[in-house]
Amino acid sequence: CLIGPGCKVKSVKQKAVSIIEVGPRDGLQSEPEVLPTETKLTLINKAIDAGIRRMEVTSFVHPKRVPQMADAEAVVAGLPKRDDFTAIGLVLNKRGFDRARDCGIDEIGMAVIASETYNQRNNGTSTQGSIDAWLEMAAEAKQAGMRANVMVSSAFGCPFEGEVPLQRVLDIVREIIKGDPVELGFADSIGVGVPGQV
Repeated sequence: CLIGPGCKVKSVKQKAVSIIEVGPRDGLQSEPEVLPTETKLTLINKAIDAGIRRMEVTSFVHPKRVPQMADAEAVVAGLPKRDDFTAIGLVLNKRGFDRARDCGIDEIGMAVIASETYNQRNNGTSTQGSIDAWLEMAAEAKQAGMRANVMVSSAFGCPFEGEVPLQRVLDIVREIIKGDPVELGFADSIGVGVPGQV
């Protein structure tokens, strides 16, 4: 960094990096075989032992759509009870939220896909439908004392529509931020983003 005349240098404070492991959900849902609940819990516990403190442990989607996550409630029931660990469950609609809330998950994570086509194919509704569902679930999560985060998925590109315009992402953010998420993320779901876009 070059410092010119009259510039002041501020002390740099140490910054922390927070890792949210998603392997038990995102990694396992793509595998062709359905792993036993105990195997999933072994994976989760090994990650906790390695120092992971926030983890997407499962997804509350319809078992016919993602059979690898059909045991979501059993996974949550088998988690260790620790004050220093937060278990996150992905939800895409109100039915999924109700399942997550009823089994006692610590935090829900919702995905709103920036591309209309991808949101229809993945979430089964329009992008606006997902935004509306998020706002309803966020309010209910707050009333239930649950944390709720939201991700704008495919924020940089879509396998069906190509590049996603920045204005579309910003318009979605203006709506979902009304749900007061504990965290707002942007996902490059298909790996096409470049530093300038970010």
